[in-house]
Amino acid sequence: MFNQNWPSFTLKEIFRVRRVLSSNKVNYWTGNECKDFEANFSDWTKAKYSIALSNGTVALELALKSFNLSERDEVIVTPRSFIASVSSIIMNNAKPIFADIDLKSGNISPESIERKITPNTKGIICVHMAGWPCEMDKIMRISSSHNLFVIEDCAQAHGAKINDKSVGTIGDIGAWSFCQDKIMTTGGEGGMITTNNKKLWDLIWSYKDHGKTIESVYNKNHPKGFRWQHDRFGTNSRMTEMQAAIGNVQLTYMNNWHKLRKRNALIFHEAFNDLDAINSYLPDQNYEHGWYKFYAYLNLNALRADYNREKIIDKINSKNIFCQTGGCSEIYLEKAFKNKDYKPKKRLKNAKKLTDTSLMFLIHPTISKKKILQNANQVRKIIINATR
Repeated sequence: MFNQNWPSFTLKEIFRVRRVLSSNKVNYWTGNECKDFEANFSDWTKAKYSIALSNGTVALELALKSFNLSERDEVIVTPRSFIASVSSIIMNNAKPIFADIDLKSGNISPESIERKITPNTKGIICVHMAGWPCEMDKIMRISSSHNLFVIEDCAQAHGAKINDKSVGTIGDIGAWSFCQDKIMTTGGEGGMITTNNKKLWDLIWSYKDHGKTIESVYNKNHPKGFRWQHDRFGTNSRMTEMQAAIGNVQLTYMNNWHKLRKRNALIFHEAFNDLDAINSYLPDQNYEHGWYKFYAYLNLNALRADYNREKIIDKINSKNIFCQTGGCSEIYLEKAFKNKDYKPKKRLKNAKKLTDTSLMFLIHPTISKKKILQNANQVRKIIINATR
């Protein structure tokens, strides 16, 4: 069995949650943990506004809802992500348009985005895959020239930065996930919106709380008892106080966790860097990788005839080292897309290549340097043995 040890909780999280439960103030409207988490997350990312939510999927859905999309509208998106990056578009009655990806970062390609723009294009969702930031300068120039909104899917990118600026604060909206195996978690599920746009903050804050508004809740004089405060229709996507309590503690770990993830990733990179049969890449120096997982890509032409990717993964797993193909590189191959007009007629070239060649390794901070060195060395030996 693999010893994954992630997520990881300490007595600090346990005592913080116990304190919330003991107070009986377990809801956003009775406690202070959620409000504190929003403030702390804004401070950590340097975003003007943050909204704590029940999970990362609703973060994407509410982000898109704030742009009032219709059936004719198109949103350009990567094929390489979890399905929520695309289903959120469909749930908002719009059409996903898939752009191809960059072979090194695995992120949506700005050049491919430009080729997909039509008169119906309204926005772009860029996913910072595995923590590697997208080429936001190019994407923001494209969005500006075509008047498109940009949503950053930061579900795998806590701690990632470009020129010392946090992801999730560069586009119009950042959508974050705190699901159980993410870089940080709020106890299984959780999400956050970040934005520097007051209007978008006000809309999303309202949508997540049945249509209440900041104005009606905080700025109107209300008599005691019943209040008229629902100015539009919304839903309930609030985070609980227990989730936020965990998030507040885990935020204090993030700087150290990030250093450990980076250390572990660089050990794998150095182990593979001189090998012909496997490629691993690092971003430019002005990009700070979030290091959710470590990806490397096989050069299938360099393998012996009796080896393929699946055999290599089996060999690695037999050493009690966790290795998989990683996240989905081609969402449109899911059954849900069968017979849909937004499924590409042909598989996207680069996305297909990463589907066929990717290897993913765990690098979370509970894995010691000694263990990572052992793992990387054993994988290196397997790759060398599999090379022509």
